[in-house]
Amino acid sequence: MTRAAGIRWIGLVLGLVAGTAGACQVCIPLPTSTLADRLLGANAVVLAREDPARPFHYRPTEVLAGSPGDAPIELFLNSHARRSLAADPNRAMVLAQRPNDGRWSALGITRPEYERVVRAILARRDIWKPRETDNAERLDWFAPLLGHPDERLHQLAYLEIGRAPYAEIRRLAPRIPVETLSVMLDHPRYLEWRSLAILMLGESGRPADRERVRDNLAATARLGTSRDLAAWATALVAIDGVDGIRRLQSLYLSDAGRGREELDAVVQALSLHAAAEPDLRDPVAEAYSALLKAHPGMAPSLVHDLMAWRRWDFAERIQQVSDRLAEDPLARYALGLYLRLARGQRALRRATTAGPSSVRGPAQPEEENAR
Repeated sequence: MTRAAGIRWIGLVLGLVAGTAGACQVCIPLPTSTLADRLLGANAVVLAREDPARPFHYRPTEVLAGSPGDAPIELFLNSHARRSLAADPNRAMVLAQRPNDGRWSALGITRPEYERVVRAILARRDIWKPRETDNAERLDWFAPLLGHPDERLHQLAYLEIGRAPYAEIRRLAPRIPVETLSVMLDHPRYLEWRSLAILMLGESGRPADRERVRDNLAATARLGTSRDLAAWATALVAIDGVDGIRRLQSLYLSDAGRGREELDAVVQALSLHAAAEPDLRDPVAEAYSALLKAHPGMAPSLVHDLMAWRRWDFAERIQQVSDRLAEDPLARYALGLYLRLARGQRALRRATTAGPSSVRGPAQPEEENAR
């Protein structure tokens, strides 16, 4: 098991144990704090400019939230920010005081729209919480900021929406103008931010967008690259359903020559859809079966889903793989957990089939004596 696959598997198991739906891992693979999180979690937020009595240090000009106290702000004002503030008396730096240690951090120099967004976020401190990912009202509020000319606001919206559950991304997709998606997909500036736009492209319903998804998936498969593959694969299943799953199985999962990064990306896409749409779990399980035949070593990446769906019919193949992984303790742990649960389910079925007396087990003689 690769390190990346191991991290993903641990996160999925933790999500299973907690019983919660995780964020969409296609857009943002690991938890990410946003500007909104930092504002909402701060002890105090102020606007500040250079302190005339202490060059290269800040002095608050307005308190936006909380109580900063009277102590001087011990945060260095760098030369670039100092020049920007000096050039425009209407600008200020947004400073936030961290709750854990009371230290200050700079969150950006204001322009009118940026300041408006900061104030609007702080006005919602009572109803928005730091790091929440499934607040529909919050997601609706940030959606219009996608593609904003201020890169900071575009990034904020991308992170807020990109870490949301896939169902929320699908809900928001029809509201995003086609022009915004086109810019996010084609502009070099957004090259690292394409995944969210690709997922939304799969929800547009426009024939040209559907063909673009199919063509790009085919080109990605032909080139043998894993870049944006998870997003293209997710979009393909969104538009073609079971046919899309079978296409991915043919292009990737049944191909013994595919690399691990490609396979991980396709499994990620299939897992995402199966979690969102239970009707797709059987065809995804069939695709997983084909994957195990061509790539037995992928078993640790599949067992979370198999446990969540109670698919214990894979136990024999999982056992065969487990016997070969003596030198990979993380993989053996993943497979061992699945196998222990599978054995428990088989024992429970046997006991249920045998009748109530077998369930009582060793306690039965004591009960008889008590009578």
